[in-house]
Amino acid sequence: MESATMRQVQYSTYHGGSKTLEASFFQWLHPCVEVPIPKPKAGELLVKVEAISVNPVDWRIQDGFMKHILPPKFPFVPGTDVAGEVVTLGPGVTGFDLGNKFVAYIHILKGGGFAEYAVASASRTVVPPPGVSASEGASAVVAGYTALQSARQMGIKSFAGGSEHLNVLIVGASGGVGIILLQLVKLAGDRSMELMRNLAADEVLDYRTPQGATYTSPSGRKYHIVLNCAHFVPLSNFAAELQPDAKVLDMTPTWASIIAAMFNRISMRSPHRFENFYMMDNGEDLETIVELMRAGKVKAMVDSIFPLCKADDAWDHSMQRRCTGKVIVCSCLWGISGSRSMSSCSCFT
Repeated sequence: MESATMRQVQYSTYHGGSKTLEASFFQWLHPCVEVPIPKPKAGELLVKVEAISVNPVDWRIQDGFMKHILPPKFPFVPGTDVAGEVVTLGPGVTGFDLGNKFVAYIHILKGGGFAEYAVASASRTVVPPPGVSASEGASAVVAGYTALQSARQMGIKSFAGGSEHLNVLIVGASGGVGIILLQLVKLAGDRSMELMRNLAADEVLDYRTPQGATYTSPSGRKYHIVLNCAHFVPLSNFAAELQPDAKVLDMTPTWASIIAAMFNRISMRSPHRFENFYMMDNGEDLETIVELMRAGKVKAMVDSIFPLCKADDAWDHSMQRRCTGKVIVCSCLWGISGSRSMSSCSCFT
C-alpha cells in the first residue's frame, strides 16, 4: 500500500438523506482529514475496494429504521456489498492469496464499504468467476442473498428445473433483487409474471397501466406466489388476483408490513398468507450465487456507477427507487481533477 491512510464516506446523524453524508476528501466542504487504513483481525481480510453496491437498507438505516433496535455507532461508514482485490490476510485466514479478486458481504451494522479499503470476514468472502467485473460482483451480494432466500421461503427449493409450474408475480422486478429473482424462478421451472421480457419473463405488467395497477395477469391466470420487491402493498390489493392458497412475501419490511403480517397470522380471516422477508447472510448462499454466475445461469445488472466522491448522488439516485439494476459506487473513480474515464476503471474489468 502506498499510504497508511484512506478516504471514506460516513454519516454522524440520522435522517437528512445524502445531505448528511460526509466525505473527508471534499476539501471545499469538509476538512481533508484522512482516516487510518484498518487492520484485519483473525479470520478477516483487508481488501482494496473497487466497487460498492448501494442497497435500500443502507438509506433506511440512515433514516432511523433500526435505531431503537440495533443502532449503529456514529460516525458510521455504510456499505455492505463490496468487490475488489485482497490486500492482507488476517491471522488464520486460508483459501485466499494476495491479489485475489473478491466479492464480499460486510455485516450491515459493521459497514465500512464506502471507502478505499475495508475489512471483510473471510467466511463471507468468495472469489468470483473470471469475466465478472467488480461492479457486477458487488451487484449480486445482498440482491443475490435476498433473491435466493426469498424464493426458498416461498417454497421454491431447486433451481435445476422441473419444479411445479406456478404463476409467480414479482413486483418491482427491474430492481437489483427482482432481476436475479426472475432468473432463479425461471431456473426452477416456474412461470413468471414479470417486468423484464429481455430476461425471459413470460408476461409483463406495466404499473402505469390500469392492468398493472391492479396486478391483473394478461392471461387471466391467478397467482400462486407474489414476491413484492417494491414498497409496501396491503394483501387486500392482491387478493382478487390470487389463488386460494397463495402466498405474498414483502421483501422490504416496514412497520406497516410487520403489523400486517402479524394480523394475517393471528386473525386467520384470509385464505392467503402474508409474510415478511428477513435476509440472513451466510457464506454458503453467497457461494451458490457465485456458482450460478460462474455457470452463466444468473447475471447481475448494473444501473449506474458513481465515483466515491459523488456517493451523495448515488445515494439520491437509489432513493428514487427507479433503478434498473444496482447503483454502484466506485472507489477508483475520483470525479475530481485527474479522474479516470469509466472505460479505464477496474470496476469494468
